[in-house]
This record gives sequence, C-alpha cells and structure tokens, in this order.
Amino acid sequence: MRHFFFAALTLLFIASLSQTACYYDNEKDLYGDGSCDTTAVSYSADIRPIIDANCVSCHAPGGEQETSPLLTYADVTKYTGDLNIVERTAGTSTLMPPAGKMSDCNVSLIAAWVNQGAPNN
Repeated sequence: MRHFFFAALTLLFIASLSQTACYYDNEKDLYGDGSCDTTAVSYSADIRPIIDANCVSCHAPGGEQETSPLLTYADVTKYTGDLNIVERTAGTSTLMPPAGKMSDCNVSLIAAWVNQGAPNN
C-alpha cells in the first residue's frame, strides 16, 4: 500500500510539472519591448493619460493643488515652460509628482511633446 501511495504521489508530481514545464513567456508581451517612442507624441493618446494617472488627483477640485488645475489642455499648457518640475532636476524647489519621479518614459514623452510645440492632438 505504501508503494502505491508513493507511486501515485510521484505521478501527480510529474503531471503537475508537465503542466508548467512547457509554458513559455514572451518577455516582450509581458513587459513591452522597453522602447519609448517619442517621435510622434499625442496629447490625447500619450500625455493626457500620464496626467490623469499622476497629476489629477491633486490638481483638481478638492485636491491639494486645486488652484493649479490640470483638467484641460489649456490648463496643462500653462505649465509646459518648466520641465524641471517633472524631470526632478536638482535645485528645483517644486518636484512633481510629490510621491516620486514618474517613469523615465513618461518624463521623456512629456519633454518630447513640449519640444514638439505641445500640440493639441
């Protein structure tokens, strides 16, 4: 009986390994390709989602920075002259967002958009 138990346990173990042993993750599918395309940055497709995810919680009515709203394109373009804030350049008195630096890609997208003239596209 003990032999049967160990044989069954061994088969169960081998069967469970076979379910995962041939699974191949595609790193690019899981994590993206690591590139950050800044050639044709769009306000609506690239910049607005970054602002919504990182800024609007404070820069909206009821937020800590409600006097500096970032709800519309016109609101956002008022602040495009000082990229040091989001780049978190040393010596800058105000760093945004205060919780920590955004991803390098997000900062690069914002800088590229500003350098492309901050189009409303």
